[in-house]
Amino acid sequence: DYDKYFKIDKATVTETNEAGEITTYNRFKLTRPDAVAVILYNADDDTVVLVKQHRYPTHGKVSSDIYEIIAGKMDEGEDPKQTAIREVEEEVGYRIQENNLVYKSSFFASPGYSSEVIHLYAASVTNADKVSGGGGVEGEHENIEIHHVPAPEFFNMFVRGEIIDAKSIIGANALWHLRNDDRVEIGLKYYEQFRLDNARKIADKVINDPE
Repeated sequence: DYDKYFKIDKATVTETNEAGEITTYNRFKLTRPDAVAVILYNADDDTVVLVKQHRYPTHGKVSSDIYEIIAGKMDEGEDPKQTAIREVEEEVGYRIQENNLVYKSSFFASPGYSSEVIHLYAASVTNADKVSGGGGVEGEHENIEIHHVPAPEFFNMFVRGEIIDAKSIIGANALWHLRNDDRVEIGLKYYEQFRLDNARKIADKVINDPE
């Protein structure tokens, strides 16, 4: 019964092109429940908590299980924040304090064919927030390995192309900005000052040496 998870809708689209000709063609939409994803940071250990698991659709593309940030589909009527808290506890055993959960963005997983929207959160936990071993819900065959990756190494994995899951790449960018926004601001101020100083030098040269 695939309707429990997704269904495929077909639409007939009619358009008039620039020449005034009418064209008709088909489009298909995979309708799926929306989902959440959480980039989880352990502040005590300076680690990013990742899961590694088998993904059948990647067969023929990669030869091993893949690293991902925590994610899961929303139950009907569930608020995305509730889903994020539930999925983190189920998958990796941390209970997030709601004030440590930060909404970052929502995006289509693959708008060319799927209706699924992923709501991305960043969350900070400590070792005291660990309440269980995680590993997923019994009976859902998730077979999750939990990895606490030092934050610098996580970003190195991203740079080396070892993070190949789209939501995890977006999550890596979100975490980088959370950790480095002050440095980014300093860098922008430095660049602006450099640009102004350079403009003054050019103006002085034009005024004092018009030839």
